[in-house]
Amino acid sequence: MENKNVIQRAAKHQRNWFGKWHTWAGITAGFVLIIVSLTGSLLVFEQELDVYFYPKLFDFEPTQESAMTFEEALLLVEREMPEISARGVYQQKDRANALMLYSDEEPYPQIIIDPYRREIRGSRVYKNTIMGFIRNFHRTLLIPTAGRYFVGVSSLVCVILMITGLRLWIPKKWKQWKHLKARMSVKWDGSRKRINFDLHNTLGFFFAPFITLIALTGVMITFSTVVIGVLFLLSFEPPKNVAKLLNQQSTYVAGAPSLSIPEVEVIVQDLYPTATITGINIPKDSLGAFSVNMRMESTMRTGDVSFVSIDQYSGEKIFSSNDPLYKMGKAYTNWVTPLHYGTFGGLPTRIIALLASLVNAALFITGFIIWIPRWRKQQKSRAKAVAKAQKLQNT
Repeated sequence: MENKNVIQRAAKHQRNWFGKWHTWAGITAGFVLIIVSLTGSLLVFEQELDVYFYPKLFDFEPTQESAMTFEEALLLVEREMPEISARGVYQQKDRANALMLYSDEEPYPQIIIDPYRREIRGSRVYKNTIMGFIRNFHRTLLIPTAGRYFVGVSSLVCVILMITGLRLWIPKKWKQWKHLKARMSVKWDGSRKRINFDLHNTLGFFFAPFITLIALTGVMITFSTVVIGVLFLLSFEPPKNVAKLLNQQSTYVAGAPSLSIPEVEVIVQDLYPTATITGINIPKDSLGAFSVNMRMESTMRTGDVSFVSIDQYSGEKIFSSNDPLYKMGKAYTNWVTPLHYGTFGGLPTRIIALLASLVNAALFITGFIIWIPRWRKQQKSRAKAVAKAQKLQNT
């Protein structure tokens, strides 16, 4: 009996501490996480919403003619918009198969091309678009430099909230089904206070795994430099291999012409016959290399995202994300972003990610409603204690 009492007192003490961590974590990061959750829910369908908001840029009508090639798109921009220094061109499957060219010079314009009519539809700075603003708000809170770290730390706090929340969710008499069932349902005929409390508990319990996964991957995206460095340490690769990854340059040959884009595409398809080329970055200077993005056959709905660097003179492979030394980094590129936005399993997982983001925001609202009366009660108790102490002091 004495041992049982000790365990009960320890459990109560632990629960009190978890309650304090849960409360202060929510107060500290709640407002930021509401913003990040709501904007994140929109980014789950970022490409589709971009097309919806700007239909004139993406109202393409497929023709019987073959779609425009990457080289044709670059030549078109060079001819009609010579002031733009296009460095890369990508096919945007979720944006009506548009070809989009990017420049690495400020203000980083984005040129949209109809691949069927072979015409430029428009030029824009993505951060000034509706979805570009939402993406920037989601990642940085519109605060230069420090904003992204606020978001990253808040995401880490969100993980703490999920862990402490699940501990607080466990009823005292957890071995009895009726008590567990009560925590997994909402008493709709109860008071507003009870309905709010039940919603907080029920939504938190069912969506905690998904919210935790989204928050953890959000932390990894924010602190990607550190995460990728740790992954390379875990892969036990020698410094020479890491240097090879970071130093992807062509071997300069004086007077030799650079390969054409079709030549590079042929080389890549010979190396990876099952790959689908989704984009190409052209060399910036005489030492630069072609960087080709691909999607390999995969069980993932988003595909196996890969890239390969090609020497612009010899056509030799400099580096590929399919090389063994990149195995840990490949896991990062293939899974972190798809898990964060729920794209890895197609529409069903995207819907789950959308709901989890909205529920996360709802948890902070319902949690705040739970906390306010408790905070007011504490304030009244403190005020009474102070008044009582002053009265005793005056007597």
